[in-house]
Amino acid sequence: MFARLLSNAEKLTSRFCIILRYLSLLSVVLLWHACQTDKTEAPILDTTVAKEYELDLWESLDNSVRTFQIRASTIKSEDCLNYNIENAVNRFGSNFEINLGKPLIPITCERGFGPAKSNLDLGILTNGTYNLTIKLGQIVPSTGRLVVNNGSYYFYMPAPIGFKINQNILYRIPDNTIWGYIDYELTASPIVEQFLVDLNKISQDAGLSKGYYGYFNILDNESIELQKVVTDRPIRPILRRFQANDKDLENVLKSYRDRYGKSILIHLRNTLGKEF
Repeated sequence: MFARLLSNAEKLTSRFCIILRYLSLLSVVLLWHACQTDKTEAPILDTTVAKEYELDLWESLDNSVRTFQIRASTIKSEDCLNYNIENAVNRFGSNFEINLGKPLIPITCERGFGPAKSNLDLGILTNGTYNLTIKLGQIVPSTGRLVVNNGSYYFYMPAPIGFKINQNILYRIPDNTIWGYIDYELTASPIVEQFLVDLNKISQDAGLSKGYYGYFNILDNESIELQKVVTDRPIRPILRRFQANDKDLENVLKSYRDRYGKSILIHLRNTLGKEF
């Protein structure tokens, strides 16, 4: 009898120990879960965020200095033409951090509809590789690289969030290049052809490959697509290599402008920022 009672007691003790072990394990799991839910959730990398901005690569050629810019604009149009975009550019050695904020309402509205814009100036960049981080408010930052050499700027950012990049490569316009266009009346077509003959006598073919050069594009068929041409008349693009004296070009231009007036308007500039 005593042996049976002792055996039953041992069984009860064993079961009780097992129950205690399970309860201890359950307490640990519940405590771990409680700690996890108290933590702030990490931001989620979501590349499906709607695109609000578009970025263009640009090399500014003003005042004989070449500086690199990223030109930002909103995809949505605003109700004034002079909206800017809140922004900040910070540099730490070869690392850049760019912050894009909201469009800023202008004090005085230039009537019309167009995107908000800002030019983000990264300065004079020597050849090398730079790390770029672009932030849009609270959205997870986008990271990439900018590779600079004598012939181009190459921008690599595999997963931009909240914006799109219109070009990954900006080709640099070589020194001693002139470009522009002739804006003319249809009746002045023979004059345009003669001007181009005279221009070719003092300049050479630019010899540039197809691609995006900022101020213009060279297309597959070697035609030239210029940026920011506003006219309702026909135009003839010009792209030449000019190594002669500026005075030679100015004399040719003056003779046509004096003789033909507004029937043929010639717009030319060079890589030093000079407009002829």
